[in-house]
Amino acid sequence: MTTRERGQVFGELAEQYHRVRPGYPAELVTDLLELSGAGPVLEVGAGTGKATALFAAHDVDLTCLEPDPRMAAVLRRSVPGVPVIESTFEAWAPDRGYRLLISGQAWHWVDRTRRNALALAALTPGGLLAPFWNVFLLPDRDLYTALAAVDARHGLTGEQSPHSLHVDAVPDRPRPFAEEWPDLAGIEELFTDLRTLRYRGFRSYSPAEYRAHLHSISLYRMLDDDRRETVIDDTITAIEAHGSTIDFAVHTFVALARRPT
Repeated sequence: MTTRERGQVFGELAEQYHRVRPGYPAELVTDLLELSGAGPVLEVGAGTGKATALFAAHDVDLTCLEPDPRMAAVLRRSVPGVPVIESTFEAWAPDRGYRLLISGQAWHWVDRTRRNALALAALTPGGLLAPFWNVFLLPDRDLYTALAAVDARHGLTGEQSPHSLHVDAVPDRPRPFAEEWPDLAGIEELFTDLRTLRYRGFRSYSPAEYRAHLHSISLYRMLDDDRRETVIDDTITAIEAHGSTIDFAVHTFVALARRPT
C-alpha cells in the first residue's frame, strides 16, 4: 500500500481508535493559543477529535479537516458543533487566513513536498504552524529488550512500533531544531522562529488495553489478519511475562514555526 493508503487505515476501527488512543496535555493547548494570539484555528487530520475537543473547549473558531468519512463521523459526534470538512489538506483551498494550524499525530501523512507551502498559504502573516506528536518511551529495560526481540522475530525492526524506544533514546537536553526534526527539512526556507515545545506524562496499559491499542496502530493495521494476530499475541505474552501492565513515559513534542510577518 502507499503512504496515503496507510494514512487512512484508521477508519477501519474508528470507534476503537477513539476509545484507546491517548489525548494530549492541556498545557499544550493553552500554550499554543497564547503563542498564536487570537484568530481562527485550522486542524489538519483531526481524526476522531482527540485534540479537537481540547481546543474546542476554549471556544476558539476551529475548522477541522479529516479525509476519512468514518473518522469524521466519530469526530462530529464527539465534538459536536465544530465544522468538519472531509478533505485532505492537499485537496483543500483555504477559505481565509488562519492564526494557528495544528495537526496531532497526522502531519507526517501530508505530502512532504507540499506541506510547508500549503501551511504557509493557510496561515495569516505571523501565524503559527504547530504539528505535534506523542512519543512512547519504555523505562523498563528488560521489557524493552523482550519486546525488541518479538519485533525482530516478526521482521518489524525496520518500522517504529509503539514500544520500540527506550527512555534513554530521547535526550533531556534541547537539541537544534534541524536535529530534532529531520523529517521537517526545508521548513526553514519559509518559516521563522523554529523551536520545540516538550511535555511529559505517563500512561499505563493492562495487556487487554494494550492489545486494543496495537490494533489501532498503522504498522499493525497494514499486516494481514493472521500475521497481525500472531505478532500481537506474542507481544502481549512478552508483556505478561514481565508484569501486569506495560508502563510508558509519554513525551509530547510540538514543532513550532511561524509565518513571517
